[in-house]
Amino acid sequence: MKFVSTATLIAALSFSAATFAQSGDMGNMKMEGKDMQNCMDMKGMKGMDMKDMDAKKCKDMMKGMNAKGTSKATKSASHEADAVVKEFDAAQGKVTLAHGPVKSLGWPAMTMAFGVKDKALFDKLAVGAKVHVGFKKDGDDYVVTSVK
Repeated sequence: MKFVSTATLIAALSFSAATFAQSGDMGNMKMEGKDMQNCMDMKGMKGMDMKDMDAKKCKDMMKGMNAKGTSKATKSASHEADAVVKEFDAAQGKVTLAHGPVKSLGWPAMTMAFGVKDKALFDKLAVGAKVHVGFKKDGDDYVVTSVK
């Protein structure tokens, strides 16, 4: 009886170990479920379209965040990115940009909404236009400070 129980336990552990070993490197697998939800729930992430973000990109981005979910970069720091204007609403003071990686924040390329305080900057925005933007943290949001 002990032999059967022991053999069953060994077989079960062997199967579990083999299954775990086959999972290998899942860095290229799209994240779904709890880990990706934790990434998307971080403070300062509202307005970001992270549908194309995988586990590695999310974890890399999280490395640049402190425990409160805000960037480790100073709040007064300026950041820059090349972007394509997806949409904007001058009345609401918002622009949605598909921007490239932002090295100063450790962000991968993504689409997100930014505030625009200086209404004159809207004259430089057109849907589909390729722009180079400067932006900074303002409270919980990021605000475009320059458009080239």
